[in-house]
Amino acid sequence: MQMTAPAARPRPAPGERIRNAMTCDVEDYFQVSAFAPYIDRASWPTRECRVEANMERILALFEKNGVRATFFTLGWIAERYPAMVRRIVEQGHELASHGYGHLRASDQSRAEFDNDIRSAKALLEDIGGQAVLGYRAPSFSIGHANL
Repeated sequence: MQMTAPAARPRPAPGERIRNAMTCDVEDYFQVSAFAPYIDRASWPTRECRVEANMERILALFEKNGVRATFFTLGWIAERYPAMVRRIVEQGHELASHGYGHLRASDQSRAEFDNDIRSAKALLEDIGGQAVLGYRAPSFSIGHANL
């Protein structure tokens, strides 16, 4: 059975078991924390983005195999590629937040973090047309020191 309607639910019904879980971070190569010392954040808008072509491949592969996933998406990406975000939702996947600009939670003040997650959530919900319930901190940056 393939679920392709926008109303397809990525979560199991009550009492239904999850057999597998698939998640993807939707970000570009230059946005990962490992490149932060080498790629200035101010240069992001001038860099060649690969995310859209890569997402086309992933979405096609998932569609072919009946896979549904949660896509943790950066607000920065969603702002530039809203049609891609809508495709994620249209194909029955869950849209979730990865923050706006891939800032590590541990490097932000509480107010900065609050602003980052609120603005990304609002942007993703506006573009995707569905509630955003999930959040994944960039670079696993939430821990005991910053709960």
